[in-house]
Amino acid sequence: MKRVLSFIVAMVMFVTIVPFVSASSTFSDVPRNHWAYKEIQTMASLGIIKGYEDGKFRPNNLVTRAEFAKIMIAAAGVDIHSQKVSQTFQDVPRNHWAFYYVEYAKPYLTGYKSDSGKYTYKPDQYAVREDIAVALVRLLGYDQTYKADLDVLKRFRDHNQVSPALRPYIAISIQTELMKGSNNYYRPQDAITRAEAASLLFRALLEQKDDETKVVFPTPVKPPAPTPEPELPTSVTDNFSSENLKNWDTDKATGTWGVVLNQVTAVTKDRKLEHFFLPLIWDEKANKHRYEMSVDVNVDGTSGLGGLYFNGKDGEAHVVFLNKDRVVLARVADAKDDDYDVLASGSYKLRSSNKLKIVVKDDSVSIYLNNQYLFGQQKLKLNGSEVGLYLQKAATEDSPRKLTTLDNFSFKLVK
Repeated sequence: MKRVLSFIVAMVMFVTIVPFVSASSTFSDVPRNHWAYKEIQTMASLGIIKGYEDGKFRPNNLVTRAEFAKIMIAAAGVDIHSQKVSQTFQDVPRNHWAFYYVEYAKPYLTGYKSDSGKYTYKPDQYAVREDIAVALVRLLGYDQTYKADLDVLKRFRDHNQVSPALRPYIAISIQTELMKGSNNYYRPQDAITRAEAASLLFRALLEQKDDETKVVFPTPVKPPAPTPEPELPTSVTDNFSSENLKNWDTDKATGTWGVVLNQVTAVTKDRKLEHFFLPLIWDEKANKHRYEMSVDVNVDGTSGLGGLYFNGKDGEAHVVFLNKDRVVLARVADAKDDDYDVLASGSYKLRSSNKLKIVVKDDSVSIYLNNQYLFGQQKLKLNGSEVGLYLQKAATEDSPRKLTTLDNFSFKLVK
């Protein structure tokens, strides 16, 4: 499946619980009562569809085929490199603004072939519903996993308007409910608006559900020899440019963590959960009480309430977090209890971005802010080896208006 699907698996709960949208993605012409408000805000927050410099989204504007190619690049998570790309379409030369978008999105797009064998893309024409149906089917890999039932096209009175070469894809879009008609019409040649494009992408990428089928398990066979466990790292850096959180044990995390705009944060549907922990994957046996960690705590309208944790074990941990005028070292005994035991603190004036660093050595911890030593604590009882990122519920509960995110994490063992 395409790379975007791994992102969805990691983020589907995250982006659908709370509409994480930065201030720049709040559009003056898309009020909360707009029929596609949630879809537009979510797709904009993920960078798949963008607004204009004047702060508007223009939801009723029609989407050109060139613009649609750019949208599909974002939806597919394709990295564009300007080397080794040859021109496919006569009407999209290298100096066309959408050249690389069209060429890299070609696996998802429709084009035109003349009798002489030459290809055109018609970038300035409007994208139509059958175009986006083909793109979604191919993006999700359904053309490889589903067999097209062309009879489903006959449900719609305008099925003869579907382009002949596209009919299998349109059939699959109907079978999988990616695209739906209305009043017995599919409207394959209707141009799509920006709001409709956002809505269709949202439904396809974030509202897919796994099909369930009752099965019979095969007769047990002798298990294969166990494979050796993978070697775990003793140092980790992560700037969260990848959405899959491969350095983190998301299965053991409390709260639902995900990446938004290359920064990580967390949310929850559990109203009782007060503390979010994201454990780091590392070689805990190497030197579990001699290491240093750092992370940028980025604050947008909150009092911080985020940072790092260490000495984690059985749901308990030491936490170091920023508040509006202090840095706090505390002990959390229960993720569902908003209370915690403050062990030490130091005065600090909160900034929009704050580099927090802790150094743990045996039974002591030293705490730094913006490369300056702030305070330390000795004679800690360290019997846990779990470390990672920490947020309090209040750090994200007022998103998207107020939000704390974490970025530029590093971890390494020290002598």
